[in-house]
Amino acid sequence: MRINQTKVYWLVFFFTACQPIGKSEVASILEIAEPKEWILVIHPEGCKTCLESFYSELMNLPKNSPGAIVILAKNSKSLRINPIIGDSPIPLYLDEQKLLIQEGLVKMTDQILLFRGDEFTSFDILDYERVLSEIR
Repeated sequence: MRINQTKVYWLVFFFTACQPIGKSEVASILEIAEPKEWILVIHPEGCKTCLESFYSELMNLPKNSPGAIVILAKNSKSLRINPIIGDSPIPLYLDEQKLLIQEGLVKMTDQILLFRGDEFTSFDILDYERVLSEIR
């Protein structure tokens, strides 16, 4: 009996782990409109200078970019000072309750995630230029 319960547990775990995690799941959890191609999730931890450079590069995206940006942060005074918050060229959302972390789509150690279709790619903040090349 105990062996059968273990087998059932592993089967459930296997099928749960195989569920695709993509931009549809992110949009659903945050209750936002799903963009055409991608959702860029930024967990602003780590190199602050790199983040500032990354944010300024994101400001140069064309207004018709087929994506959206999600920042996992409170709407703080220091965050509002950044031009990307008030004048983003594409839809920008704040996940103030960190729902994506609570739902397990994002880990506390993740810095930048690019969700496309039913998959995602994780990037380090120091590698933000590669992220930009992926979404341009």
